Amino acid sequence: MFLQSAVRTITTAALLFAAPAVQAQPLPPAADVLAKHVAAIGGRDAIMKITSMKQVGAMEITAAGMTADLEMYVMAPNKQSMKMSLAGLGEILSGTDGTVAWSVNPMQGARLLEGKELAQAKEQADFVASMLYSPDRFSAMTNEGVVDFAGEKAYKIKLVRKDTGNESWNYFSLASGLQIGAEATLDSEMGKMSTSSIIADYKQFGPLKVATRTEMTTGPQKMILTVKSAEFNTVTNEAVAVPAAVQPLIKK
Repeated sequence: MFLQSAVRTITTAALLFAAPAVQAQPLPPAADVLAKHVAAIGGRDAIMKITSMKQVGAMEITAAGMTADLEMYVMAPNKQSMKMSLAGLGEILSGTDGTVAWSVNPMQGARLLEGKELAQAKEQADFVASMLYSPDRFSAMTNEGVVDFAGEKAYKIKLVRKDTGNESWNYFSLASGLQIGAEATLDSEMGKMSTSSIIADYKQFGPLKVATRTEMTTGPQKMILTVKSAEFNTVTNEAVAVPAAVQPLIKK
């Protein structure tokens, strides 16, 4: 903005007071924001040395007053499994071996995922995409600006997965570079469900910083995931194998 002033007579020199122009700072490309997050958690070189990750923690379902022990396994390039143990109910299993994906719970039994659910499970198990945000996994990566999220200024990054077209909005702290939240619409056996997460309390485990608290809201339900430990390159094939209850469902 410029402020101009002139003396009253035409014989005097005009005075021009120029205030500095206020210009919006250009937004960094989405890829740069994602790269800053990768560097903040440990760096690409450290991540590329990881072949697997095991996390142990707990899940609290606040509305139901329930808690569960949780074990999560990831094996590069595209395998993962989760075991959630609920007192009085039993175990809930989910995962994919890169080919098939499954869900097992005491109320419904074993189920093979199909269609969009299967594609989504495979996508979520993609180690390179989830840890490195590799651009070749996305058809679009867009920085939509600076917003307030969970008490911080954050870049709002829209990502569109190449294989499924699934969209998500991911929030990265301007101060730390770390991811502090996410929003997406997921496919489930009950249809599409909107979910949002607040990601916090990063702690160092071995070569990487890992978020140890995630508050997830799906519809009316709120769940709090707490990670107690994380270890790397120790997961065996058995940990991510198709459960025995699911194997009879697989067409030979």
